[in-house]
Amino acid sequence: MIVTTRRTALISGFATASLAAFGTSAKARETGSVAAAVDQYAQEVMAAFPDEPGLGVAVVENGEITLAKGYGVKRLGAPARCDQNTIFGIASNTKAMTAAALGMLVEEGKVEWDAPVTRYLPQFAMSDPVITKLMTVRDLLVHRSGLTLGAGDLMIWPAPTHSRAEIVAGLKYLPIGSQFRGGYAYDNVLYVAAGEVIAAVTGQPWEVFIQSRILSPLGMTDTVPMPSMVDHSRRAEPHCRMGPPVRGLGPQTVLPFDGSFDSAAAAGGVNTTPADIGKWMRVQLALGALPDGQRLWSEATARELWKPQTITNSSEGPTAENPVRPSIQAYALGWFVQDHRGERLLSHTGGLAGFISYTGLLPGRRSGIMVMTNAEENPVLRSLRYGGPDRLQGRSDFDWIASSKRVQAESDAKTIKEAAEAVTPKGGGAKPSLPIEAYLGVYRDPWYGTVTIGKAKGRAAKGLTVSFDKTPALRGQLKPFDGDTFQTVFDDRTQEDAFITFDVVGGAVTSALVKAVSPLADFSFDYQDLRLTRVS
Repeated sequence: MIVTTRRTALISGFATASLAAFGTSAKARETGSVAAAVDQYAQEVMAAFPDEPGLGVAVVENGEITLAKGYGVKRLGAPARCDQNTIFGIASNTKAMTAAALGMLVEEGKVEWDAPVTRYLPQFAMSDPVITKLMTVRDLLVHRSGLTLGAGDLMIWPAPTHSRAEIVAGLKYLPIGSQFRGGYAYDNVLYVAAGEVIAAVTGQPWEVFIQSRILSPLGMTDTVPMPSMVDHSRRAEPHCRMGPPVRGLGPQTVLPFDGSFDSAAAAGGVNTTPADIGKWMRVQLALGALPDGQRLWSEATARELWKPQTITNSSEGPTAENPVRPSIQAYALGWFVQDHRGERLLSHTGGLAGFISYTGLLPGRRSGIMVMTNAEENPVLRSLRYGGPDRLQGRSDFDWIASSKRVQAESDAKTIKEAAEAVTPKGGGAKPSLPIEAYLGVYRDPWYGTVTIGKAKGRAAKGLTVSFDKTPALRGQLKPFDGDTFQTVFDDRTQEDAFITFDVVGGAVTSALVKAVSPLADFSFDYQDLRLTRVS
């Protein structure tokens, strides 16, 4: 999940302005006053969106943790409450930790930001040999590689069996969609490669290094670097709306916990609590310094981590409907950089199945907010990701709750229309051009692996089956939809179904392309990058 609007008006304003420069009221400068305002606002958000199960919030004010609290329940319909020690997945908010880890290794002379990746990973290759040669460690972190949005994510989610080595090996087959360093497209797979750089130069897996060099020194004793390490007795349960007509609409549903993200932990594996995450925010705002004066990284490294690298978006600036819309946004090393009402804001969002989260830091105030939720409720996160930084600034003059309800209603109406169009056969539901048996076989994409089309078994069984062989969750029926386009009906109904369109040449099936059915399908279902060739 990606933040969509930023601004670089404060690109060069590194945490040097005084609080007085922002016209902050005396009340807002009192330690704890922001915490009280955020606490009240979080309760208002929970009341406004009663389908939201639970929430975790942490606030840092002027370098001090002043709020760490849970709201709501861990699981809808169950009594267990969320508190400051409830564990949430924070997904891509992990990326800042991976960047910081590399920053420490740069300080130690073990890594150079602008050295080629092949210096540390000789086997590293992209599909374009020129890009392979030019790709640096810095490039791994800033989403300007030329890969398409979410490229290769089927190697990391949902619950595939690819190892880290297989993910890195698959990079050389991923299609290049734009010019290298010529634009922005968010990815996760290159953060996996960044984690492997850490492992190569230290001899320690990413999770061991993160534990020993970041989590343990910060005293984040309830935080784990990988989902498989989560204490299930203390975690929040994931939720989402499973339709009808598509995921994202309908009643709230409890999801099974996805503990399979270990291979891609460097891109999004950390699970943490409100009490712990404030310690991470505090060291970021202190430019790498611990409360006792010791340092995890230098001030120079902190500034390098926050320096904008890739322009990600631009607009004409604030509007009446969105008074914080920035004119320019950029991506730094594990952080988005923009402005929020005249102050520089560092932020990131994260999304996993049933969990979405947000971090926002205002370096000029040494203040920040972290929001963790256990449901895919965009209006809840939107209300807090904008209303939260407002309250860090001592203001509450815009109704983000009402705005988010309005935006979501418009989005839902559009989705219902687009979903209906998506499942309406443009060819009138024509029959397949060949007998069903002609589509049987093994199809291979070089970066993902194999997809097997089989025949349903059993006396009463009819039709085809489909198996994305490296992803057990993506297996089920394959039904005719429109001509040579078929539709999956996965046994696991929490997964996004796909259209598979077979290419017929000379009366034989030779290849296939894949596309998600739902207009709301997360980009991590990157079926669109699959180029399936029939191999048997």
